[in-house]
Amino acid sequence: MQRQKGLTIHSTAAALAVAALFGAATVHAAPESPVAADAATSAQEGPASKQPASTVASQPSLTPAPIQAITLSSGGLAEITRSAQVDKGQSLVLDVPLDQVNDILKSLVVSDPSGGVGAISLDGLSPVHETFSRLPFTPEQLRSMPQLLQTLQGVHVRVSSGGRSVEGAVLGVDDQWLRSQSATDSRSAPVLSVLNQEGNIAVLTLGTDAVLDIKDTAMRERVGRAVAASSRSLGEDMRRIAIKLESDDARKVGLSYSVPAPVWKTAYRVIMGEQNKARMQAWVVLENATGEDWDKVAVTLSSGAPVTLAQQLFQRYWHTRQEVPVIAQSTAAPMPDNESAFSGGDQSMRAFEPSARAMAAAPIPTFKRAQAGAGGMASPSRAANEAVTAEGDISAQYRLPEPISLAAGQTYSSPFIDVQADAERVSVFNPGSDTVHPVAAVFLKNTTQASLPPGILTVYDEAQGYVGDAQLSGIPKGESRMAKFASDRKVTVVSETTPEEEIGQISITDGVLHATRVARMVTVYAVSGAEDGARTLIIEHPRREGWQFSSDSLASSTASSHRLRLSLKAGASAKVKAVAEQKRGETFALVDADQQELLHWSGMANDSDTAERLKNLAQMRGAVAEVESALEKLNADTQRAVENQARIRANMASVPDQSALGQRYVFMLEQEEDLIAELDKKMHETRKQLAQSQEDMSALIRTSDSSRS
Repeated sequence: MQRQKGLTIHSTAAALAVAALFGAATVHAAPESPVAADAATSAQEGPASKQPASTVASQPSLTPAPIQAITLSSGGLAEITRSAQVDKGQSLVLDVPLDQVNDILKSLVVSDPSGGVGAISLDGLSPVHETFSRLPFTPEQLRSMPQLLQTLQGVHVRVSSGGRSVEGAVLGVDDQWLRSQSATDSRSAPVLSVLNQEGNIAVLTLGTDAVLDIKDTAMRERVGRAVAASSRSLGEDMRRIAIKLESDDARKVGLSYSVPAPVWKTAYRVIMGEQNKARMQAWVVLENATGEDWDKVAVTLSSGAPVTLAQQLFQRYWHTRQEVPVIAQSTAAPMPDNESAFSGGDQSMRAFEPSARAMAAAPIPTFKRAQAGAGGMASPSRAANEAVTAEGDISAQYRLPEPISLAAGQTYSSPFIDVQADAERVSVFNPGSDTVHPVAAVFLKNTTQASLPPGILTVYDEAQGYVGDAQLSGIPKGESRMAKFASDRKVTVVSETTPEEEIGQISITDGVLHATRVARMVTVYAVSGAEDGARTLIIEHPRREGWQFSSDSLASSTASSHRLRLSLKAGASAKVKAVAEQKRGETFALVDADQQELLHWSGMANDSDTAERLKNLAQMRGAVAEVESALEKLNADTQRAVENQARIRANMASVPDQSALGQRYVFMLEQEEDLIAELDKKMHETRKQLAQSQEDMSALIRTSDSSRS
């Protein structure tokens, strides 16, 4: 019988090498898999810790594909672009950090000019655990030959140690105390027991020179897979993504994907000049956090407000199913049929264009003080090359003019905008602040061909040098923003606000009075200018929702304030008036108004016709009120008479009819009855008079519409 080739493990060398697989960052080969073959190549080249943090390779050899271009987004992501030369029948391998796998699964784009992408594959979150979960031994037992043999009970092996060899099915391994020639020297050693082909049990003490040869083919392959999985565990913080390409031609294949990156920053320099002009430079500050060196990488800066999302695509999620009980009950016997039958009835960015302004690398501005001792500075050198900008619908991009070479972990800074900007120096006063002094600011207008990103701004003066820092919000193309950099203590602004209210217009329509009440908030700003120089003051008067604003000094309005502009000569003072008005309409029916209300509104009316109508209505309302009052008095008198009759009748019941007192009560009863009859007659006449007065009042209301005047 032909002897099968076995998997041999040496106790001293090979077994220790297996154990080393769990402590060194190397990638081990898996002959069955092309990806594993590449892993073997990496293992021969050296530890994975010496490899770049993210490399692209083609098979069978790992040819690095360095970063060619990076687009840094203000949303904290970097779009990385790579390319690799792929030969016929080859695919790509991408080694990436574990914390980038989710973003690569989300964003990876493969550009293959003559083929397509078949699929991508990579190890799961715990490849070692999954591999060993299907094996009879653990990673710890794989490190020790005695422990491994203990798990291989019944497996055919051949083991040699100490010049002896045994072969057969493993029965087990037991620790036994061995005594040497010296009675004081004893130690414990593992002893292997096997059942050989003759049916005999043989034992062998396992020493440091033991060699294990696994004869069982299936078990040999399982141990090999375990060793390969253990080698992959050395890079638990890395994952190798295999990208299968469907083409047989040699060509260059591109890859791009987005991963987290530090947010790039902008630092502006503004040098104030004369005639509302200033030199402005914008410097970018960025970091290489990709884990590998950049070698002439094309860098593009993207400024916008993108929505950036993350999702655990690499995590496994299991759907929770409802567990139902097992039905294990008997079925009731059907009832016998005893009845007779019856019948029933689914953006694009514009192409990069050369900027009209110079946007490129330039030296840091250098300052030269005047020899006479006066403060001053020289203009910085101009930018040598033009950058390229593109303004999209939702973002702006700045492609740096020269590729960047930067070691991993280093920081880079250079100017990418250099323009002669429109800039006006102003003093800005905010009434909501706790000071009477305005803030010195520079009013910048974006005259470039793209939006300016937000950033910190350092302000210099040609005569004084450094004067302050400011925060600059993003400026869209063609718009202006203020950057406030210092307190202007030479200017004082004091404000006083007075509330006012008046009736604007009164009219009568269909018997309803319509009045417009106007509420005003009048604010007066008293400004004292600087004694040693002219100032342009901007007062940011707060907006009131629902109020109309007016001022002779109004220059512009923003979402939160009205900007009032005032030019002051040296030592001058001035006042600025701002008025906010709110109109509120009031209505009420004239038929329900009393005489005093009508007289009040007649005095508030701003036209004589309406005032006269309201006065006439007031007089008529007074007449109606007099009749109503007379009718109420008659009702009260009648009620008293009725009450007196009831009292008299009660008294009559307690005295004899023919008595003097009884006769007196009869006389009193007759008088009250006569009074009631007279009151009824007057009430009847008064009601007729009230009805006529009310009719006259209604007729007067109908003829009092302002539209009829």
